[in-house]
Amino acid sequence: MAYAQRAAIQSALRLSSYNLSAAAERLRIGRTTLYRLIDQYDIKFDEEARRSGATRRRRSAGNSQPRVSLVDGNWYLEQRGAGARRA
Repeated sequence: MAYAQRAAIQSALRLSSYNLSAAAERLRIGRTTLYRLIDQYDIKFDEEARRSGATRRRRSAGNSQPRVSLVDGNWYLEQRGAGARRA
């Protein structure tokens, strides 16, 4: 479960261009909780990328990688198929 949480945090950071407030909102957790989890999982990211706003990468339509999301304090693993829509 720790791997899934760490992956979800890293993904939210990338998708929000390393904006910590936006990443916390995407994960539906408080910003201070996000800071604590970043410290707990020893997540490193380039401060320069954070300041400049890293570019977002789109996934291909055929990509069916699982998505981890935090909803009301519970972590959920969602398998997305090729025809699934992104929220």
